[in-house]
Amino acid sequence: MRELIEKVREKFGFEVKDMADAWRLVEWLEERGWVVYIITAKGRKQVDAWHPNYGTLFAQFGESPNFESILEGILTVSLLAKELEEKGTL
Repeated sequence: MRELIEKVREKFGFEVKDMADAWRLVEWLEERGWVVYIITAKGRKQVDAWHPNYGTLFAQFGESPNFESILEGILTVSLLAKELEEKGTL
């Protein structure tokens, strides 16, 4: 998790310390046209995102992303979306 937090700090310019900070990333995604899916249930912590220009980050490949925590999912999805927007591919 520390590595993800460092990557977010490098790419987004702030350190994520809690869910309030992570929610800033969800708002960043929303502002850029991403639809963020957060599903939580016993034994299931899923975060994915869809964009009209890029499709979904995971589901389009038949993957069902399951993270250790919703925080981890938000950080991962935000980094993937930023990379996709910058490079046009993952």
